[in-house]
Amino acid sequence: AFFTGESAGTGTIDQIFSRSRTLAVRSTGRPDGRGGLILTQFIREGSRPERTRTWIMRPAGPGRYTGTLTEAVGPVTITTQGPRATIAYRTKDGLAVRQQLALQADGRTLLNQLEVRRWGIRVASVRETIRRLP
Repeated sequence: AFFTGESAGTGTIDQIFSRSRTLAVRSTGRPDGRGGLILTQFIREGSRPERTRTWIMRPAGPGRYTGTLTEAVGPVTITTQGPRATIAYRTKDGLAVRQQLALQADGRTLLNQLEVRRWGIRVASVRETIRRLP
């Protein structure tokens, strides 16, 4: 429900052998008509050109969701427990992504911590604050 409507995130990307860079994400989420959500994101990383990605998420049982993501190979899995969600998927480049979302007490802010691993070694991380827009 948090991602239905408009949201915006800002944060930092730390990548091995590279300088940290800023992250800015604008998101629009809408129901898919079958109990799920379609989320379109416009992502700007540092001075790189903006890119767009799309998530499609559907319920798969109590506290569980499955879906697809533009940059993922195979399914995206999402588990929720209270105000927290864990998202996991593999990218087309063979990277393992694990993302932790924590809803804050105001109900309008999420903290996002993402780690990217290759061969079990952390090669990148993201720290982001996401806010629902009015």
